[in-house]
Amino acid sequence: MQLIKTSYHLISTGLFIFAIILAHIFSVNPYDWTRNTISDLGAQAYDKKLIMQLGFLAFGLILVFGILLQGLSWRTLPILIYGLCIALTGVFCTKPFFPTEHYSELESRIHSTLAQLAGVVFTLGILIHIFYASNKTEKWLHVLFFTLVISLSAFFGLFKTYQGILQRLLYLTSFFWLVKFYRP
Repeated sequence: MQLIKTSYHLISTGLFIFAIILAHIFSVNPYDWTRNTISDLGAQAYDKKLIMQLGFLAFGLILVFGILLQGLSWRTLPILIYGLCIALTGVFCTKPFFPTEHYSELESRIHSTLAQLAGVVFTLGILIHIFYASNKTEKWLHVLFFTLVISLSAFFGLFKTYQGILQRLLYLTSFFWLVKFYRP
């Protein structure tokens, strides 16, 4: 329990990266990592979606559990909400990335809303860390990551053909901040 309390951001991120890699190994055509999102690896009607669903759930729930063990504060609240939203994206799946007749548009919309909310509260979490920074270097590092997350999020929406690459860069940036600079 102590390990989760002190290292939840490392454990959750490591498990999530493992799930993403595993889901990629088992992915099939027409999945294209340069174009398709990580959520597509957990899409409705996709026969290998369970890997990514478990990844989303583990990542989010370990973050939430770790924050609650350590004690909730204004500084950790956005990351708790982020974790909850990511976990729920493992329950509500995005639309299939391949042609199929049957899927739930409502479930897909819920997934998208949760993913967008996760992005907003994660960005808010970085912003809050700017104000809690103990020195100028730390403050500027948070500003840098805040800017990168905002920029990559904008590019993700603008360049649909490269969404897969841009989302992976966004995840990489977010994971790096979460592991290296997030201070509960």
